[in-house]
Amino acid sequence: MQPLASLVGFSQARLVGRYALLLVHLLLLPVLHVVTEGHPRAEIFSIFAEQAILIGAAAALGGMRMLWFGLPLALPGLATALVVLTGGDPGAWADAWVVARAVSFIVPIMTICLLILVDVLAAERVVFDMICGALCVYVLLGMCWANLYVLLERLVPGSFTVDFARYGVDPQADPFSMCGVFLYYSFVTLTTVGYGDICPSSAVARWLVWVQAVFGQFYMAVFVARLIGMQVPASVAGPADAAATSLPRSRQAA
Repeated sequence: MQPLASLVGFSQARLVGRYALLLVHLLLLPVLHVVTEGHPRAEIFSIFAEQAILIGAAAALGGMRMLWFGLPLALPGLATALVVLTGGDPGAWADAWVVARAVSFIVPIMTICLLILVDVLAAERVVFDMICGALCVYVLLGMCWANLYVLLERLVPGSFTVDFARYGVDPQADPFSMCGVFLYYSFVTLTTVGYGDICPSSAVARWLVWVQAVFGQFYMAVFVARLIGMQVPASVAGPADAAATSLPRSRQAA
């Protein structure tokens, strides 16, 4: 089954590449955090929508087995949404929710990454869509580390030195608000921008941060550059081969 073809019909018409489409969806996901930040009820549904997209992508890439494997991972987000709808207080069991949420995000993210990498590395011809697939893995890994940071800060408060009031969020009143903050921090670290507004304090946090920073640089420098390097010779060889085949015909005409 062609990735994402079962979810998006017009991808079969080659109007847009399957991985290019997935990359657009992934880049639009942070918009949900921006729009819903500061509104706990809306944040729940944005997180559930994000989770549904990830599980759907894993199912589209890996087939029905991945769908049945991924559906149970949506239970934490669904249960939290039901609690909010019925007027419950999700903050009362925020620690358990954070653990379940981290697992329900990290598992499909790593699954999608493996499926894309297998597809990209097995490709005989590197095209633009394969480069988009490699970039999808880059974005997904940033989201994966963001969930690790949320999990660590919730279970071991003080792992990061961060002034949440500076971002207009209160993790005590709204346990979901830190997700957007650490998503921002994860990509700042992955790209080694390093604004310095959030700093790792514990040994585990420092280890996660430097691993992410090093991995982000090696991934972009080695993997994506290799794909682009494979595409350039192919594009150069195309016109050269066409000229070589047309040369004998011109001689025969002469």
